[in-house]
Formats: sequence, structure tokens, C-alpha cells
Amino acid sequence: MTSNNRTQRSSAELVSVAIRHYELGESIDSLASDLRVDQSTVRRWLSKARKDGIVQTLVVPTLDGEERVRLTQNVRYKYELEEVITVPGRTDVLEVSDDSAPKEAVVISIAHAAARYLESHLTNQDVLLVPWGRMANYIVRQVKAPRSLPGLTVIPMEGVMGVEYDPSEANILASTLASKFGGRSLLMPAPAVVDKKVGNLIEKLPLVKRVTELYKEATVAIVPIAPADPNLSTVVRMGLVNLEIVKDLVGRGAVGEIASHWWFNSNGNIVNQEQTHAIGLGLDGLTDMVKRRAKVIAVVGAGKERIRPLQVALTSRLANILITDHVSAQLLLSEN
Repeated sequence: MTSNNRTQRSSAELVSVAIRHYELGESIDSLASDLRVDQSTVRRWLSKARKDGIVQTLVVPTLDGEERVRLTQNVRYKYELEEVITVPGRTDVLEVSDDSAPKEAVVISIAHAAARYLESHLTNQDVLLVPWGRMANYIVRQVKAPRSLPGLTVIPMEGVMGVEYDPSEANILASTLASKFGGRSLLMPAPAVVDKKVGNLIEKLPLVKRVTELYKEATVAIVPIAPADPNLSTVVRMGLVNLEIVKDLVGRGAVGEIASHWWFNSNGNIVNQEQTHAIGLGLDGLTDMVKRRAKVIAVVGAGKERIRPLQVALTSRLANILITDHVSAQLLLSEN
């Protein structure tokens, strides 16, 4: 008989079991065997996860195949993209806070589509760049890696954000994703943001150059895009960038940012931070990848505030593949 202590699970453990079952598709039988409990215990945990709001149902409007094809083709042609993938979205989540359950469900659905895209398109010769952040974390943890790719190289596209363990760190995500495919990963041995006076010196360090030199060979990149808004900025909320710096960037024309550190204006041009320097691929690196026809995948959606910066990024050729929800895709078509 399994003891009561063995059958009790914290919220974090319930989240892990729910992700493995609902997102990664592990069967109840497989979970029970791995966790050394009976199937009824796993079902009870999943039931509690639903009761506690960890697992929620998202009702989305239907979008038949013909409508979806027409929508994706129209977005693809308007922005001259290589490929567009859409998942069902909801208009009522566009203006709600990021911690809303329905909004989060749409974000996870977009990440799921990105994970399936990577599974089907990554090859044994690819050099994949990953950013930090929530969306990248969702994508990586949903990748199932249906085949071994020992020649795959996964690299962070930016430096580290802190000194404590964070599952959303680019270094950790690169390592996790590479291990799923049996490939290799490199670490970026530098902070994401440094004082401008020492930025060039850090980029010349041999260990840092070993990573950045491979950017020139990158064949795939995951690209998160967000608005330039000091009130919404993740790095401001985390205390990594001063609020006044973001206000200054907005005052100088910034409308969006990529990977929290590379800011651009309405023409898609770089808006530099005057006192700090971001270590990593940068907007020039993204533009170069698009010119080389590498796969630069914008994974964005479920937020009205992201439509304008996404539209600018696509028009400015900062990405050439889009994965989003169908409501965001419709809004992209209405943008001038």
C-alpha cells in the first residue's frame, strides 16, 4: 500500500504532473509507473490540479480549414513571410493581464505550435538560437524530440539575466533543448547587459567570441517580441533595467523590443541604450539571418499591445516565419 506522504503532492508537483500529461502527452499508466504510484493516484492528482485551477479549459471559436488557409496566406503575402502558422485565439484575452488563465492558455497553445514546428523542421546540421523568457520556456518544455539529432547545436542568443537558477534563462533553455535531441549546447559566459564602457571588451573575450562567432552560422532562431512599455517591461519588473532607461528609449521612438534588450523604432531601426550595452545576437544579427534565409521564427500572440511591434518587426524583416493565434493574425491584416 502506498503511504499517504507518497500520495500527497505540492502545487509545483501537481503542475509538473499536469504538464507531463496534458502538454507532453504522457499516459496515466506511464506516469504511474515512473512515479511509483497506482493509476488511481495519478488520476486523483490530475483531478486536484483541475480543482485548484492549475488545469483550466479554454473555449475557442472554431476556424475551419479554408478560413485558416486564407488567413495565413493573406498574412504571409502581406509581410512576405516564408511561413505562417496560426492556432485558435480569443478576442476577449487581447486586453487582459498576463496572469489571466484564458490568456495564458492561448500563449501556451502558441508555444505548443512552435514546439511542433521545431520537432518537424530541425535537422542534424542546424545551429539553433534561443532567447530567455516565458515563451521560450513554454516552447522548450513542450518539445518531445521525436528523433535524435546529435549534430544539432543550441546556443543562447543573449547573456545571462541573473545569478540564481531560473528555468527561463537562455543558457538553461539551450542546454535543456539540446539534451532532448542528444545534441550539444554552448553557454554564453557573459551578462545580458553591461556598462557601455566595457561592452566591447567583454565581447572580445575568447569564451564569449566562441559563442558569438557561431551566430554567423545560425540557421534557426526563436524570437519573442514585446512592446516598448516601461509599465509592461519584464526586465523593469525584475529590476534588471531601470524604469527611466525604458522611458528614455520610448521617448526616443522605441515601439518594441526583442529578447528584452534590443529596441527598435517604427521603421525597424535600432534604438540604442545610451549607458548600457546588450550582449548577444542583436537586431543586426537577426536581419543578417533573414537575409541568409535562415529560419527566424517570431512566436507572439494573445496581446493587443504586441500587434504594433510585431507588425513593425515583420515589415522590417526582423523575422521571416510567424507563429501566432488567429485573432492576432487578423489584427495584423488590419494594420496599415
